[in-house]
Amino acid sequence: MEPPRSVLVVKKPFTKSTDKALLEIVNWLHESYPNINIIVEPEVAKKFENELPYVFISQGHGDEYTRIVDFVITIGGDGTILHVSSLFNQCVPPVISFSMGTLGFLLPFHLQHYKSALEDIIKGNVSLLLRMRLSCSMWNTEGKRITKDDIEIGNLQSMNEVNLHRGRYPHLTAIECFVDGQFLTDAVADGLIIATPTGSTAYSLSAGGPIIHPSVQSLIVTPICPRSLSFRPILLPPDVKIQLMIGEESRAPVEVTIDGRIICMLKKGEWLEVQMSPYPIPCVNRIDEGVDWVKDINDLLKWNQNFVNKQLLTHGFV
Repeated sequence: MEPPRSVLVVKKPFTKSTDKALLEIVNWLHESYPNINIIVEPEVAKKFENELPYVFISQGHGDEYTRIVDFVITIGGDGTILHVSSLFNQCVPPVISFSMGTLGFLLPFHLQHYKSALEDIIKGNVSLLLRMRLSCSMWNTEGKRITKDDIEIGNLQSMNEVNLHRGRYPHLTAIECFVDGQFLTDAVADGLIIATPTGSTAYSLSAGGPIIHPSVQSLIVTPICPRSLSFRPILLPPDVKIQLMIGEESRAPVEVTIDGRIICMLKKGEWLEVQMSPYPIPCVNRIDEGVDWVKDINDLLKWNQNFVNKQLLTHGFV
């Protein structure tokens, strides 16, 4: 296997700790592996033009990142990885993520171990978990793609979830749900979430959705505050297409967000189509990732753990 020729380094913005970590990692990479081209986003290059004069800049338009980047380093939290997902509309290179001490399901490595972790990925001595993504498209009543600022919105990739929500409007929205063209239900609710297994521990979980292991490919349909108490989340196989059409009963447009990014508003008769993307994200894992996932849902979510009275803790009774 040929060694990587280029790496994209992405940091969480507006934090001094990630600024410091970026400088440390990039300088170490440049000194230890001078043949690897280090790419950063334009705003990062501008901010550190004096400290890092040797980095390369890519505008990330179209498939440019896919074409030139061999692996990606993220420094920050889960949101930084979601940002990386938005940069790659097609094939994604391996992504290695470093935590700054914050909790997160997508952060297998702590920053203090960056040297050994990066040496392993450069040598190819790593295991990868292919995290499923969703491919999303939006259509108007004439069957044409939705436009924004007169530009057609193409297929978009989602790592966590696609969310239809009433937003700032006070009335419940009505969403007609179809699976492979067959009518499933009429959802009258604040909104509807289509989540990946990776996204099952994010917004979907807060809305009452199930926890799904990231290796179990599936689409999770989770209602947000539905009018009907019998409307429960459902799990669908990965080969289906889900169409969500804004019903005639809706009294306001519905907001579309993908991984927390506002995309557009859909009006009556317009619809969103969601299916499993052919382009997953290969995330670099620790070798014992199966054990780590079980540990994470206990440590991060306190899954199925009893509530503890803080007063008892204060007085040393627990």
